[in-house]
Amino acid sequence: MTAITGNIPRKPNTGTPKFEADPMNSTFRWEIYLTQGQHGNKVPILDGYSKGMGYENTSRVDLLYKKLINPILPYLHKSDTIVIYQQDPGLPKHLHPVVLELLPRQYFAYDWVGQTTPITHFLDRYYNEFIYSGTMPPTEDRRKNARQAFYHAELDHTRHSFASLEELHNFCYQPSRIAKHSATCMEKWYYIHAQYQPELFENGPQLADNLQHAKDIAPNSDSAQAAQNSLQALYNRHPSSPKRK
Repeated sequence: MTAITGNIPRKPNTGTPKFEADPMNSTFRWEIYLTQGQHGNKVPILDGYSKGMGYENTSRVDLLYKKLINPILPYLHKSDTIVIYQQDPGLPKHLHPVVLELLPRQYFAYDWVGQTTPITHFLDRYYNEFIYSGTMPPTEDRRKNARQAFYHAELDHTRHSFASLEELHNFCYQPSRIAKHSATCMEKWYYIHAQYQPELFENGPQLADNLQHAKDIAPNSDSAQAAQNSLQALYNRHPSSPKRK
């Protein structure tokens, strides 16, 4: 049965939506060159994109790590080469830079990926297990590929003590750090750090004003929640601060 909305026929919103990749808004894409003649390989090339339905992880390190686990690396044992590109909307597709090449016995990391130890250490362990044991690590259950906290030593709040709000701001909005972790991630980190050094904001009421403003203008739900959590922590620490909704 089809419901009618205005002059446009629409199907009822029931069942599980079919997964569809989003090529235009994906950070990464990949080309998997399957080994010809191997059982199950029916086509020479498979391509894929990092973004599907919903929003995409704003940290390119987290995103690439998750996509390597699933769906990319499970294809390695049946492929000659897997090439991963970082998409650039300002360039034609054939000019997008290669950031990773995965071969059956070795890999090559380029540009920022080669300097990103969470990625290279993971791949080193993965390849060592494959080369020395002759077996592939088990394929991850796709349900385990949910977004989870990803530890970066440089973003451990307990490792940082800033002398001023300006110093905190400069740390969070350093161009190289934003390029690595994304502006959304660093903005969220900025307000979370208020729970660790509230004295940087001079006094409770001013911090409350800043956090309330951050919550009101947050670009997405994650940033808004980070500001809200810090605001609640402030109220717990300064009971006399007037609570706002």
